[in-house]
Amino acid sequence: MKKILIVDDEAEFTKDFAKALEIFGFQPYQAFDGESALNAIEKEKPAIVLCDYRLPDMDGDIILEKTKKLHPEIKFVMITAYYDEVVEKRMRNLGADEVVFKPIVLTEIEALLAKL
Repeated sequence: MKKILIVDDEAEFTKDFAKALEIFGFQPYQAFDGESALNAIEKEKPAIVLCDYRLPDMDGDIILEKTKKLHPEIKFVMITAYYDEVVEKRMRNLGADEVVFKPIVLTEIEALLAKL
């Protein structure tokens, strides 16, 4: 069972997303800010990180950069509500495996996670 870390400051969204991932057969973990995300990455060593771009204490690009530097094997999916080609290109250059835009369609996420 693949471990997946969901990082988003919207608690209800994160909890609902975690429930869906469980149904899809994944083992989800949750973090609601950047600091707890970095701690969870070190402790749980997830196969995949699904991370919101905008968080209260740090942006997702910092989490992406630190994750890829220490654990390049971890797949990283950046999630954002704001479509911006410059941001998407930057995330990919930093090592994001995918960039997903909200609103999230669960069937599309399931297919994406199966590829990773």
